[in-house]
Amino acid sequence: MKKLIVLTFGLSLMGFAASAQTTVSDTDGNGTFSIEEMTAAYPDMTATLFAEIDVDGSGAIDADELQAARENGQIN
Repeated sequence: MKKLIVLTFGLSLMGFAASAQTTVSDTDGNGTFSIEEMTAAYPDMTATLFAEIDVDGSGAIDADELQAARENGQIN
């Protein structure tokens, strides 16, 4: 029984780690994310992908756009 509990707990932790989100740092503190900040978190970020995520065309990604990109599978 103890082995089953330990195994279940271990699998739960693995699931949590798999669902963890990458943290994007707002290094300049302006409340949005630049392409440089996004590239630091997502090394495969391209200008094209950044523009797709930047739905409002502001040149920066806000928290809502970042969350939508995650939900849409554009970034992990």
